[in-house]
Amino acid sequence: MPRLEDFKLSIVDYAKGLSEWRRSRFNDDLRDPRHLRSADGLLEFAEYIRTVPVADPRLTALARLASTGGEFVPGQQTAYELGRFHFHDTSITCDGMLTFLVSLAERDAGESGRFGGPQVEGDNPWY
Repeated sequence: MPRLEDFKLSIVDYAKGLSEWRRSRFNDDLRDPRHLRSADGLLEFAEYIRTVPVADPRLTALARLASTGGEFVPGQQTAYELGRFHFHDTSITCDGMLTFLVSLAERDAGESGRFGGPQVEGDNPWY
């Protein structure tokens, strides 16, 4: 398990990177203001994560479910929803998003590359 303070900072860095990406998307042809709103929300989320105590069980759960080498590495659903933070709906709080990320990470971990159901014996590349 990664050191939680370092793991926390990797979530901060990830959210800030998403914020930069969202901000750059505003420069697309449509100049959709939702990109800027999401970028601001992601920065707010990053700053919120800085304030979360390392003893918060949600950080422990995320570290177990969504980390590689001590870094935050979200699965597909977790990454997708975090990237949409405040894009469509601004009612979710940063605290609520952290809780939601844990449930998404649990789903991502449950998939574990088994997208097509049970494999025929000898036909599972992950084992």
